[in-house]
Amino acid sequence: MFKRFGLCLSLLLALNVCAQDAAWYRGNLHMHTFWSDGQVFPEEAVEYYRSRGYQFLCVSDHNLLQLSTENWQEIGKKVTPKAAEQYLKAFGDTADKKTEGDKEFLRLKTIGELKKQFDKDGAFLLVPSQEINRSISGIEVHMNAINISRTFTFERSEIINEAFEKNEKAVSAHGENTLFMLNHPFWRYFDIQPDTLIALPQIRFFELYNGGPSFKPHPDWYSLEKFWDIVNAFRISAGHPPVYGVATDDTHGYNNHIFHGWVYVRSQKLDCDALIQAMKRGDFYSSSGVVLKDVKFDAAAGTLTVEVDPKADETYEIAFIVTRADFDRATTEFDDPVDDKKPARKGLKYSDTIGVTAKKVEGTSASYTMQPEDLYVRATITSSKQMVRPALCGPFVETAWTQPYGWQQWQQRNQKK
Repeated sequence: MFKRFGLCLSLLLALNVCAQDAAWYRGNLHMHTFWSDGQVFPEEAVEYYRSRGYQFLCVSDHNLLQLSTENWQEIGKKVTPKAAEQYLKAFGDTADKKTEGDKEFLRLKTIGELKKQFDKDGAFLLVPSQEINRSISGIEVHMNAINISRTFTFERSEIINEAFEKNEKAVSAHGENTLFMLNHPFWRYFDIQPDTLIALPQIRFFELYNGGPSFKPHPDWYSLEKFWDIVNAFRISAGHPPVYGVATDDTHGYNNHIFHGWVYVRSQKLDCDALIQAMKRGDFYSSSGVVLKDVKFDAAAGTLTVEVDPKADETYEIAFIVTRADFDRATTEFDDPVDDKKPARKGLKYSDTIGVTAKKVEGTSASYTMQPEDLYVRATITSSKQMVRPALCGPFVETAWTQPYGWQQWQQRNQKK
């Protein structure tokens, strides 16, 4: 039986209101520094993005929020002499240094100190964040906790779904304006499969694009977009909300770095709470290069309209993707055996009736009106420009993805009394 969504109408009204006089803010939700396994000081990481036009960042180091004022790094160990020299050249005026005998140390700045140094009202914002992770029986379980004020310790379980459930519950209990995100399901190699997100509808965000698997995929595996449509087809048809797709950089090394993915969030202001609430409404899109002028959904008509902000010498294709209510739910199991360092996996092949291209337009603007049987509609916008360093499973050209729309209306029409 379908759950009732008493807030559907208010959410739609809020989305329309918030779209008025709001701005698009570009941000990266996943990156690392010397606080964990990143390869630069936190100031260098923040400045790297700030100077390139990003308006908000989540410095999400592994298993900690950057709170300690006594994190001193010895020069010559993780911090090489070259890295120290580069840091002091750029930030020597504010760097904290000390010497103990013949050893020299540099202190890592806390998230509070970084916010004082870099936050600028209406122009740039750091959102306190953390990546929570652990390996369970060879499967990588990674997730981001965003807009937090303390370090979260991994909530232990040897059952993967239970681990996600426990950690999501802990993060959500921290406050209504925190955001929990399941990270890189295809890393290392299809570690997290659709059934996890189907079974855990409380997880509302996942990394749609973050580099992909570490090994060339077996031909029977689905793409990341197909993964997304599988989860949402089963969720929405069962009366649950969809999962929203995020693109991130997950930056570790910053020399010769290639930007992989980011989000554009439509918000009334550049504020942690406002950004999180906008994302929870689904008022954002993800990108690996394509920029959109606008995304509009007319709830009454069921029409999604997308407009590209075009770049010179590039052409665009806008595809509207749907899954219909009568999609084939049957699956076929396949074995993906171990091969050299590639781990063995058991996978499921899903029907081609999941994630169907309902309309495709060449150009910079297009619309699609949902049909009564459509569970949702989303748009994938591709450019003619090739990705500089594509992931093994794509995308191979610069792409943008809207969130799924129209699912509330379908559920309201099909609720069982």
